[in-house]
Amino acid sequence: MLAYQYNKYDWRADIAGFRTQLKRKLTTYLQNNLPKELSSLYEYALAYVNQKTNFEVEFPSEYIYSLEELLNINWFPKS
Repeated sequence: MLAYQYNKYDWRADIAGFRTQLKRKLTTYLQNNLPKELSSLYEYALAYVNQKTNFEVEFPSEYIYSLEELLNINWFPKS
């Protein structure tokens, strides 16, 4: 989601596709345990997006989106 705020046109379709895949595969067990893992998952995502942007953008060190926002097919952060 962070990368979307800084490069939304390139990422919007990727995010929509990922959310669709996630929605199909997200079991009740995973959905119940995901909030506990969100912080560590953010660390992996942050490492990825830093590589993707060649470390040229300073992203927040902690996640700033709610799990509900991240899983909502129609939600995108305001630019």
